[in-house]
Amino acid sequence: MWPAWEHTLLIFAAGLLEGAVGFDFGLIATPALGAAVGVRNAVVLLCLPGLSLSAVRALGGGVPGAPLRRLMPFIGAGSVGAAGGVFVLAASPPAVLTWGVGLFALACGGYSLSRLRIQLDMRDESFFAYLAGLASGLFTGAANAGGPFTVIYLDSLGLTRSRMARMMPVCAMAFTAAQVAALSGAGLLLLAPAARSAAAILPALAGFLLGKMLRGRFSPRLGYAVGLAALGGAAAALIAWGPAGWR
Repeated sequence: MWPAWEHTLLIFAAGLLEGAVGFDFGLIATPALGAAVGVRNAVVLLCLPGLSLSAVRALGGGVPGAPLRRLMPFIGAGSVGAAGGVFVLAASPPAVLTWGVGLFALACGGYSLSRLRIQLDMRDESFFAYLAGLASGLFTGAANAGGPFTVIYLDSLGLTRSRMARMMPVCAMAFTAAQVAALSGAGLLLLAPAARSAAAILPALAGFLLGKMLRGRFSPRLGYAVGLAALGGAAAALIAWGPAGWR
């Protein structure tokens, strides 16, 4: 039931980048694994490691009460969106998943490089809470990649960097828990895939903890460059070699 060694290595590397640099685990691991096994199988394999990493980060950082109450509409909408994302994952053909996830990952890398910052109009906070929550949950359920929408929303709220760092894993944990439940309900997370996903928790956590130990021992600019290169390489590999991809 243990994942293949090359898949284990990719999961470890994605966890390492999250711990050391802060790059979203699912945003790198899903396209990287998707190039080998397809996006649908990659999402199923990574769901429990993603949930575990979010839980470790959330419990380690603590949960501020006031921001959590303010974010409840966002979290609720995102949980519903995650269930919808699983439906999209189950219903979409491989070509749509391959190209959709690959291009989305490339777009996220380009957005990060551009230094642009999307700011939502918080004069209508309720509307954007539900809209951004649905978007973040949808991409979490379909591709383990809802983090960029959460960053945009939390940044638009004007939260400090430290509070954003504490609230992001809380949101991710809620969305991923809804994703796991929806995957089970859809019949995609049965005994054998669930066992493989549970086994994949170990390399993900090992990589993350090692990355946390390495954080601060190298230039942030170097870490950022390595993370962007890994994201671009994973997305390009998915588009090139994933099911119904370029080749």
